[in-house]
Amino acid sequence: MRQAEPVPESTLKKRVLLTGATGYIAGQLLPEFRERYDLRLVDVRPGDGVEVADLLAGAAGDLGRLFEGVDVVVHTAYHRPAGDDPQARYDGERRNVDMMQRVYQLALDHGVRRVVAASTNQAAKWYEQPYFQGLRDRVTPDDYPRPDNFYGWAKAAYESLGFLYACGSLGRKLEVIQLRIVVPREIDAGKFVDQPAHRYVRELAGYISERDLRQLFARSIEAGDIDDEHGVPFHIFYGVSDNARTFWSITNARRVIGYQPQDDSERRFAADIARLLGG
Repeated sequence: MRQAEPVPESTLKKRVLLTGATGYIAGQLLPEFRERYDLRLVDVRPGDGVEVADLLAGAAGDLGRLFEGVDVVVHTAYHRPAGDDPQARYDGERRNVDMMQRVYQLALDHGVRRVVAASTNQAAKWYEQPYFQGLRDRVTPDDYPRPDNFYGWAKAAYESLGFLYACGSLGRKLEVIQLRIVVPREIDAGKFVDQPAHRYVRELAGYISERDLRQLFARSIEAGDIDDEHGVPFHIFYGVSDNARTFWSITNARRVIGYQPQDDSERRFAADIARLLGG
């Protein structure tokens, strides 16, 4: 078996600020990131090596020191809205948009080169309706964002704000990558026994393994020139593994940052697929 190539010295020394460091996505990244990068961890909750800070309510002067000397900010922090009515959801997600903007601005002000943010497929989730109806086979990052909930709307706002900071109209160009993560968890087939088959197929199409998730973030952090054809360092990549049942395109992630996912839900869950889908 071919041995993995050693991580370059320059990569080991890269200073990365990880927000939301006690959260779910960060928990999948940290086992590798602690070895790979010079990490600075931030969250509103305490944790191992985590500096407690509120990116939304904290004073800009106090927060600025967290961004000093940082190469890349990986933003996974998320404020969960309280309440289920539309106004509460909107108000809660507005706080997340405000926090994302604050991260962009602090990064711009303090010389950070790049921001890599955890977005979601829900920024374009409406496209799943024609997919379920057999009217669409694929959605790409270039398709117009079409969220069907406030969570997806907020993430779409993350993305358009990111382009604003990347295009240079506010001064220097801040490099921005948004990762539309789809299904970052192991799939429990038992939850789909009484569901329409296409619901289970959707999970298989969107699955991303932990090692592929780590690779996607690492490639986003470490990639060199990410300027697009117009000279703007901005990209949206879907976060899925190399799944045989695919709906979300990762063509641009393969091309721009060299993403090479190693896993396929068809193989990972083969026994469950045979039992649930009959082969």
